[in-house]
Amino acid sequence: MKFARSFVLVCALLLALISSLAAKPQTARAEVPILETNAPGGDYGLFEGGQYVPEPWFMWFVLGELSSADDVDMAKFDYQAGDRFKAEIFIPGHAALREFNPRLALIGPGLPRPHEPLPFEIPEGMGAIVAASDGTFDYFDIFTQMVYFPRAKIEVIMPQTGRYYVAVWGEPVGIARYALDIGIMENFAPHVLVRYPINWWEVRDYLQWGHWPALLIPPLVAAALIWLMRRLARRRPIRQYEQITFAIALVGLTATFILLVAQQTTGYGPQLAITFSIAGVIALALAGSVVWGAYILTPLRERLNLREFAGDDQFVWVNGYAIHYTDDGPHSAPAVVLIHGFASSVFTWRGVKAALLAAGYRVIAVDQLGSGASARPAEPIYTTQTQAELVLGLLDALGIRQANFVGHSFGGRVAMQIAIFAPERAQSLVALAPEAFATDRPGIARWVRLPILGYVLAFYSTSPWLVRLGLRLVSAKRGWITDAVVKGYAAPLHVRGSALAQVWQARSPKDGARPVPHNLDAITAPTLLLWGERDPVFPAADGARLAQILPNARLQVLEGIGHIVHEESPEATQRAILDFLERSAKTQSSFGCPAHHRERIAEGSSPSDA
Repeated sequence: MKFARSFVLVCALLLALISSLAAKPQTARAEVPILETNAPGGDYGLFEGGQYVPEPWFMWFVLGELSSADDVDMAKFDYQAGDRFKAEIFIPGHAALREFNPRLALIGPGLPRPHEPLPFEIPEGMGAIVAASDGTFDYFDIFTQMVYFPRAKIEVIMPQTGRYYVAVWGEPVGIARYALDIGIMENFAPHVLVRYPINWWEVRDYLQWGHWPALLIPPLVAAALIWLMRRLARRRPIRQYEQITFAIALVGLTATFILLVAQQTTGYGPQLAITFSIAGVIALALAGSVVWGAYILTPLRERLNLREFAGDDQFVWVNGYAIHYTDDGPHSAPAVVLIHGFASSVFTWRGVKAALLAAGYRVIAVDQLGSGASARPAEPIYTTQTQAELVLGLLDALGIRQANFVGHSFGGRVAMQIAIFAPERAQSLVALAPEAFATDRPGIARWVRLPILGYVLAFYSTSPWLVRLGLRLVSAKRGWITDAVVKGYAAPLHVRGSALAQVWQARSPKDGARPVPHNLDAITAPTLLLWGERDPVFPAADGARLAQILPNARLQVLEGIGHIVHEESPEATQRAILDFLERSAKTQSSFGCPAHHRERIAEGSSPSDA
């Protein structure tokens, strides 16, 4: 409640300050705008109806527009004899106004009679000095941050004390708006400096140069949102819609920063059309927000530690890293170790695990390093060998000397690495669409390895919002992709260090001392290769090739199934695994060395039927 009252009070004070400033159109630093108020004229009334300029020795911008060739704009002011007077017309630097060249006249007592006819009659006892411009050039004004075309200029010492007038007229071109600069001094009073942004806005808006000052508002809003979001983050998890709001605030903040830097470093201001300038600022702002947003949004998304995410205390320390696992079923039963694939966790095995437990097995599911609830070290150690060693270290901690290994995708590669390094530990292998032949990281890893941008790519590519899309892309059957399933697959991405782990995985070598692709023939354990016919990641042809290399392999292909076979076809996959485990337990000799059993089964049929 205290926070809410403080926030409302701050907002009220800001509104009061803005209102007080806007209500007092007083002098400002350098250029003070006075908008045109008099209607077009041509008689003596236009003299008394012109805008009055107080303290004309300070700089003022009298802003006007010529609506026709008969339109005459007037400004009036009082001078003392001997005062220095200066007035100059500035045309906004739009290309269409380059030919706009209005005339300028100073009218008052003690001035000579003009040598040319004027579009109005000079009052009795007054003279006039008339000026025009011969050419055009670009002038960048630092105070209004605009490009102008300087035009007619008059600079004299006033001959007498009295009321003087400045007249502007000419053939209008385009919008025919102009700024009449009157005065020779600058005013640096505190109230002048405070109100300067408002005057800046008025000048630019009237001269149709774009609403750049509006970009002064987003940093204030962004700062307030950053403060508010951080306050909320301390109290509760930040929701997705709140993260979107936060990112939008960053867009405004970045846009303002880019704009101010560009205006202060460009000698003549924007050289492109205003539309392109605005589009460029928005594009750069979005790019900046995307890049730095990844770093700023990380603590809002990755807000859980390992134990908070796991919800249990099933961890073991292997080689200095916390490895999370689940261990269910009777400890006296044969052990089955489930190893998930890339960007997954033990969640993916919920169906297979239930089937194995119902069949009486002891089931150990392990979160690989950098995934699930296991540690996410910022080191280049994410090799297949390291993952295999950690799984074996977990089994050592649990007192398991031999097990049946079931691995999916990259998890299948880890299972094969175990069979290569420690064949005595692998009673049998079940590899579901395993990654068997890759010798290096995928091409995108080259980008993820880059400093700064690599982390940005990793952050957004691991967004929980993209999980559903990723699952759909690798699946041929998609009915299993429900909201609850998407949430389960996305949950590990909220663990601290998830995005950074992807960077270090890309920077890690693919294999260790005995690369899997070069040592496949060393795998002697009975092996079931289970593949989806329509696998878009590792095609079924890889399965046929792998079955030819492995000494004791059986290949089964599920028709109409994609990469995640155990999710897309759970019943057929579970039956295949259970039948294989039962068969391999009875006799491993059924897999003779030269004989390769390759079966093609339809979804819903069991391997025994084949």
